[in-house]
Amino acid sequence: MPKSTKIVLLINAMIMLVALASLYRLYVQSSSEMLTALAHWTLLGGMLISNLIIVFKARPLWKFMRAMLYVVVLLQALNLMIIAKDFLTLTGFLAMIYSLLVIIYLIGFRGYLNSHVFFEWFMGKYIKETREE
Repeated sequence: MPKSTKIVLLINAMIMLVALASLYRLYVQSSSEMLTALAHWTLLGGMLISNLIIVFKARPLWKFMRAMLYVVVLLQALNLMIIAKDFLTLTGFLAMIYSLLVIIYLIGFRGYLNSHVFFEWFMGKYIKETREE
């Protein structure tokens, strides 16, 4: 497995942990919003499914994963617009920064899925490079 793929799996796992913490916070509060919860559940599920597809090399699901990530990005953008009302509070500002970083990461992740190194590894043509020193 290429080092870059391991890094992507680690970042996805960290995003899932933050999404779980956010979901816990939403369910503890009595005034949680349904669209924000939907966006977090979709992010958590999308990252989990992406990690499973990558780890198990589910080649037929590669195009599905790209389409699924596009939907997750759209829901995160909707979430960003929803939480914009809390922009002037510290938690709202940090949530907006986090959502913006997740959106940028997901767009980059979709691009990484098309990269030469990932595609060769995922489709079974990857040969680990040996360094001569």
